[in-house]
Amino acid sequence: MRHVLLLAAALSLSGCAFVYDQVQSVAQVNCANLGDAQSQRACEKRNAPSYDDYEARRKRLQQGNKPT
Repeated sequence: MRHVLLLAAALSLSGCAFVYDQVQSVAQVNCANLGDAQSQRACEKRNAPSYDDYEARRKRLQQGNKPT
């Protein structure tokens, strides 16, 4: 039973990155549909971090450290 729970936990954690990447892809498409170039660049910058960068920043914030 423990092995099943560990496997399920591992799969769910790897699934988070997949979901994050899919949401990022949709956000990039939405950015491309914005009218002017300045809005597109701002949108792309907001949506640029990789999942690993996002996760590291989230952990730092949880620990009370300032983001970089």
